[in-house]
Amino acid sequence: MRNYKRKTPKRDPAVLRAAVAAMKSGTSLRAASSIFEIPRSTLLLHRRNNESIIPDDPETPEVDINNVEISPIGYKTVFTQDQESVLEQFLKVANDHFGLTSKQARSLAYQYVKHINVVAPFSWHRDEMAGLEWFRSFKARHPKLNLTKPEGTNSDAMNVAEFFTNYFSVVKAE
Repeated sequence: MRNYKRKTPKRDPAVLRAAVAAMKSGTSLRAASSIFEIPRSTLLLHRRNNESIIPDDPETPEVDINNVEISPIGYKTVFTQDQESVLEQFLKVANDHFGLTSKQARSLAYQYVKHINVVAPFSWHRDEMAGLEWFRSFKARHPKLNLTKPEGTNSDAMNVAEFFTNYFSVVKAE
């Protein structure tokens, strides 16, 4: 989703917690939806995530709002933040020593997925490299990562001879 723009505002977690707590205390899904002005599908999702919350005392069906867990909703990521930082450091070191193309970096990301046994999209396994969209997003999340293409060296005999002449004159001067 290269240019995704959110169409609805993010919900306030405090309001979501209150709505889920009200449903757990006996308010119906439809009533909670209209009272808190939250779509039923959103409330249903959060209620399912909190199935294990049961009031301590059955006579008082009050649910503590602090016990309600509101999970972040969004795209599932392949790596955690810690794993991404490790991958970023690895790519920086590999780039500094060898120079990496974007395809090589994507291939290394896939190898890292296999090494740490993380669930990845099917296309990664099919192509044996990370997806292009994932890589663009990764670079946007890590702007300090600057991959440079390895450059070939010019090995003309004249340039090599001139290099060693200059090198030996510097060594003798010291």
